[in-house]
Amino acid sequence: MWPFFWVASWSEMLFPESGADVPVTVDIRAAKERAQCHVWRRDFRFPSGRRRRFTSRMEYDERLRRVIELIGPAGTLAIDWDMTFEPPSMLRLDAAGWVLRLGPWRLHLPEWLLGSGRAIETADLSRPGNIRIQFTVSHPLLGDVFGYAGEFLLRRHRLSG
Repeated sequence: MWPFFWVASWSEMLFPESGADVPVTVDIRAAKERAQCHVWRRDFRFPSGRRRRFTSRMEYDERLRRVIELIGPAGTLAIDWDMTFEPPSMLRLDAAGWVLRLGPWRLHLPEWLLGSGRAIETADLSRPGNIRIQFTVSHPLLGDVFGYAGEFLLRRHRLSG
């Protein structure tokens, strides 16, 4: 899998490095060209000094009534997320489908090829602004192939203009 992650790192999709206690910032901004669309830029800073980014766009698809995450150049890979809120503070996202997007063509990829994805985001109600995130991509034969987990502190910045 390492060669795949190495190539994917060029386009800020995924990367081969791993570690513990890796500082991460997540910058979420509304996309300028579309309502109901946000760009998520996750910036990982490894102890070796290496920085890696994992960038995606989140869009709400009215027809599917789901959030679609677009990854890679021009959203080459799309994840169709099935989202469930579990009171009082947990949001569960399960990959409901993977789609390879090449221009106007869409190829639905089977789960046995790419695996399954799950993200669990939990707000810490005792500490406002703290969110715990656990994200894993698991393959039926290879096991867990990508993921991250940790706590994030939400900071809001006023945008100028």
